[in-house]
Amino acid sequence: MANDGYSIAKPLWKMNIDVDLAVNSSEFGMGLPEWEDGDISTNIDPYNTHRDDIKNSSLSDRIRYFDLLNKVRRKKRLFSKAKAKINLIRMIREYDIVEVNGQYVIFSQFAGIPNVVYDYGWIRYFPYRNGFYDKLARRGYSKAKGVIITNPDTFSISDTLTYLDQQRIYFSPFAIDSEKYCPFPMEELRAKYINNNGILLFSPSRQHWEEKGNDKMIKAFARFVKIFPDSKLVAVDWSIDAQKSKDLVNSLHISDKVEWIKPVAKKHLIEFYNAADIILDQFILGSWGLLHQRQCLVKNLFLCFIKRNILNERLERILLF
Repeated sequence: MANDGYSIAKPLWKMNIDVDLAVNSSEFGMGLPEWEDGDISTNIDPYNTHRDDIKNSSLSDRIRYFDLLNKVRRKKRLFSKAKAKINLIRMIREYDIVEVNGQYVIFSQFAGIPNVVYDYGWIRYFPYRNGFYDKLARRGYSKAKGVIITNPDTFSISDTLTYLDQQRIYFSPFAIDSEKYCPFPMEELRAKYINNNGILLFSPSRQHWEEKGNDKMIKAFARFVKIFPDSKLVAVDWSIDAQKSKDLVNSLHISDKVEWIKPVAKKHLIEFYNAADIILDQFILGSWGLLHQRQCLVKNLFLCFIKRNILNERLERILLF
């Protein structure tokens, strides 16, 4: 979803390191490299986007696209989907070592070559579910040559999984393009939402109350706007609780203070980062992640919830890595 693979491969290419990036062309739109660096219009729906709709061959000739037919119903093309998975395993076998993004360890573990798992937070789910792919995930993580943890809070999970070799657990923050994520003026965009004396807040997080605490944020903003009536919140209309968030805004009678936008590609997302006075992330997980790191580069005020034990107990361990 966050283009982790592309964000890692891009600086390696600049260092002339021989590495390919394999991308599922029917991945969720935000997971395509074009969403990161392509010139995409603001009216592209990531839920109904195929790579062919936004392809940009200029990004790199080291990107290999495969298609797992994610958007095709399983029963309709069962044979084709099985064949696509077999072809992916065959492609993985062409390499000396692979770093796989989370769920792709389901396939890489059968390729017979060393593989490292880059965990973007998927470890929060599969250890506690009993589906077929969850069992394959546990097997894949246990057999991997290494597991890279990117979210500090997930150490509390990895530490308890007896099937993981703790000597093979590593920490690495998300890779961020520091040339792209930087401060620059966006007065014109800002003026669309707020006057010169107002306070513009931006919440790019997906609407998922259980993980992001969007309901807590909206209720807090309802109190905030009473103190600062010239403020406005721009939130992104996506994910499973989007309608619930809109209903909550309406029930709190602050709909005139909240603007909803559709998901936008990174080029436009960075513009919103720079137009806002305050960026709001999550208020449930209690840890920092990708959004926090981006905001450190953009250098505007950033608010999120970080558990005290993450700072007191985990920070030293993270720094030691």
